[in-house]
Amino acid sequence: MSAKMLIPYYDRHRKELMTEKVYANDFLSWSYNTQLGMLVTDLIFRQKIISRLYGWYHRQTWSRKRIKSFVKSMDINTNELVCPLEDYATFNDFFMREIDLSRRPICDHPNLCIAPVDGKILAYPRVDPNTTFRIKRSPFNLSSFLSDDKLAEKYAFGSMIISRLCLTDYHHFHFPDSGIPEKTLSIRGKYYAVGPYALDWLIPFYTENHRMLTLFDSDHFGQIAMVEIGAFTVGSIRQRYQPGVHVSRGAEKGGFELGGSTVVLLFQKGKIELDKDLCKNTQEEIETYVRLGESIGKRPSLTMERYGG
Repeated sequence: MSAKMLIPYYDRHRKELMTEKVYANDFLSWSYNTQLGMLVTDLIFRQKIISRLYGWYHRQTWSRKRIKSFVKSMDINTNELVCPLEDYATFNDFFMREIDLSRRPICDHPNLCIAPVDGKILAYPRVDPNTTFRIKRSPFNLSSFLSDDKLAEKYAFGSMIISRLCLTDYHHFHFPDSGIPEKTLSIRGKYYAVGPYALDWLIPFYTENHRMLTLFDSDHFGQIAMVEIGAFTVGSIRQRYQPGVHVSRGAEKGGFELGGSTVVLLFQKGKIELDKDLCKNTQEEIETYVRLGESIGKRPSLTMERYGG
């Protein structure tokens, strides 16, 4: 891996600082850190058709030959799989793989909110709706992100959790609490890569990428805005829940087809106290790798110990 693409993160489970293994490192470095690459990305790669074609290719049977080499090069833990590698008909089938969810025990204490995915987290306890600020090398503005000024007012000065999924992660997303989800709204957009791959170029994927927004009336943390963000090579975002029907904590909401992706949770002001380790690492611009089902925060005024961390 080139020195330009070193992405450090803290693994909460292992309790150590690690370096992310970036798939297609040279290509991403060229795409986001050279003049020609940035031009090609802006004109071509960010377009929906490119990600659709990439997804189509990896849904064909010939793509299955890539599975074993991908698993080996990215050190994917095959012990979590519910079926052997030989059973996957395409690379996309493997990417959308189910895992043994007993390896992701769901923290069942009602006063703790859980991570909806396996992913690298950034935690912001207070989001000013009138400020555009940088998250790594991506500009963020609440109104532009939600594409709705009134909804942005609802989450003004609330808290935000950003979970970034890499190609190697389990790519299904789940509900962070029990409650009733509303119908998902699709916000059309582009398909920039979602990782911190650009050294100088500000990548506006929070405000320009395709997003799917679901308002979730949770039982313990008020109304949560759940936003899934599509990215370069993401063929599709699939929703698998039924709107208006009560779901349990940790129930599957949907999944991403091929590609790295991001899930954002927005909480209204005063509805959650985010875990201190996540906030501390974020202040130091370090993501924290958290697994599905672990605690990301608690109801305010509670003095109980954090579960699942």
